[in-house]
Amino acid sequence: MLNKPYTIVDVETTGMNGWRDRIIEIGMLRIEHNKVVDEFKSLVNPETYISPFIESFTGINSNDLQDAPVFSAIKDKVYDLLSDAVFVAHNARFDYSFLKNELKRTGISYNSKTLCTVKLSRNLFPQFRTHSLSAIIERYNFDCKNRHRAYDDAFVIWQFIQNLSKDLPATKIQEVIKKLLKSAYSSNSKVAKQIENLPASPGVYIFYDDKNLPLYVGKSKNIKDRVVSHFSTDYESTRRLLMIKSIAKIDFIQTAGELGALIQESHLIKTLLPYFNRTLRRKKQFVTLIKEKSETGFLNFKMEVIDQIDNSNFENLFGVFKNKRSAKEVMAEIAKKYSLCNKLMGLEKTNSSCFEYKLGRRKGACIGKEKKANYNARFLIAFVENKQFRPWPFKGSIEIVEKNEEEELYESFLINNWCLLDNFKNGKENSTVRNPTDFDIDTYKIISGFIKNRNPNYKVVKNTDFNSHIYSY
Repeated sequence: MLNKPYTIVDVETTGMNGWRDRIIEIGMLRIEHNKVVDEFKSLVNPETYISPFIESFTGINSNDLQDAPVFSAIKDKVYDLLSDAVFVAHNARFDYSFLKNELKRTGISYNSKTLCTVKLSRNLFPQFRTHSLSAIIERYNFDCKNRHRAYDDAFVIWQFIQNLSKDLPATKIQEVIKKLLKSAYSSNSKVAKQIENLPASPGVYIFYDDKNLPLYVGKSKNIKDRVVSHFSTDYESTRRLLMIKSIAKIDFIQTAGELGALIQESHLIKTLLPYFNRTLRRKKQFVTLIKEKSETGFLNFKMEVIDQIDNSNFENLFGVFKNKRSAKEVMAEIAKKYSLCNKLMGLEKTNSSCFEYKLGRRKGACIGKEKKANYNARFLIAFVENKQFRPWPFKGSIEIVEKNEEEELYESFLINNWCLLDNFKNGKENSTVRNPTDFDIDTYKIISGFIKNRNPNYKVVKNTDFNSHIYSY
C-alpha cells in the first residue's frame, strides 16, 4: 500500500481527550514491504481513575491494570515501532493525539505523517454509508473476537489494508493515499517547492519568516519527512500553528549521521536563537556539586551556580543539576544512605550538632565525635557509587566517524574530555560547531549518550598511531 514503512496503531483510553485522558491498552503492527516485521501489544496502567463506562465498553477494568506497566516503561518499544514510519489508524487523529501526548510526558517529541483509514475507506468506497471499524468488519466478514481491544482492532485495520488490492486497482489506491497524505504546506506553493527539494537524509532544518528571522531549528534522520510532519495541522498546538503560518523559507544542512545532526542542532539553536526553540535557546546556568575538603578536614560537596564548567576539575565533579532543589534532593538521599552529616553537607544550618545526631542516627562528625578518616571513607564510597557525571572513558582523544555512503558524505569529530575539539566534513574543517576551550553541557549529553547507546552498526577500532578510538558507520 505504501512504499515506505508504516505502523498501524490502536489505543484504548480512559476518555476522549488526548491531552487529559490516558492510554490503558495499545496494539501496534509495523509494516515494511507489505509484511508485518514487528508487533506489540500491552495493557497500560494509566495511574488514574477508569469510569464504569470505559470498563463496560472495553472489558478492561482497574484490576486488570494494577500489574500492567506504566507508559514510561514501554515508551522505548513504542517509539521504536513508530520511528520513521507513517502513523496509520482508524480515526487517526484520536490515536495520534494520545500517543503524541503520552510520549511527550516521558520527554519524547514525536511527529509523523498520518493516514486515517476512515478517510481512506470513505474516499475509496463512497457507496457505503458508514465507515466505522464495525462496518468494515461486517463488510468483509472479518473475524474479530475481541472488539474494542487494541491489538484486535489494529489487526482488523491490517486485514482491511490487505484486502484493498483485491477490490481496486493499485493506481486508484495510491492516488487516494497521496491525496490523504498531502499536508497543509501544499496550499503555499513557495513553501511546497522548497519542501519537495529537501533531502531524505540526516541533518538539520531551519525555518525562517518573511523577514529572514529564524523561527525553529530541528534535526532528523530524514529531513524531508520531519519537515512534512510539522504541517500536520490537525494535531498541533496554537503556538505550533502560528509557527507554520509564519514559515517563508526553509534551509537545511546535511550531516553524515545522527551525531552530526544532534551537534549541529545544538549549535544552531544557541547561535541563531530561534523563537520557537524554547528548550536550548536561552543562555543556561547550572548547579554543580564538587567534591572538596573543608577547613576542618571533612570531605563535602560544594554547590555552585555557574554558566561554564571547568574541564580541568572533572575528577571532582559529582553532577550537574537544573536547580539547587534537585541538587539538594540528591545530597539528602546520599546523606541518609551513607550516614553523612547534613550540617557538613550544607543541608542544615545550626550552631549545635545536626538534627540526625540528636536522634541517634548520625555519629557526630559535625561536633568532632567521629574520626575524619572514617567519615571521609564513607563520603568517598558515596561519591564513587553515586557520581552522576561520567568520567571520560578513554585515554586521550577519540575520533568518531560517521559515513553516509549514499550521499557520499562523511564527518569526523575529534573529542577529548567531553569537549568537541575539531569537526571535519568530507575532509574540510567545520569550525562553526566547535569551541575547543569550552565545555558545553549539551554537547556532553549528546556525546555521552552516543557512546553509551551507540548503534550496533558502529564498530570500535583501536588506532595506535593517534591513540584514539574510531567509531565508524
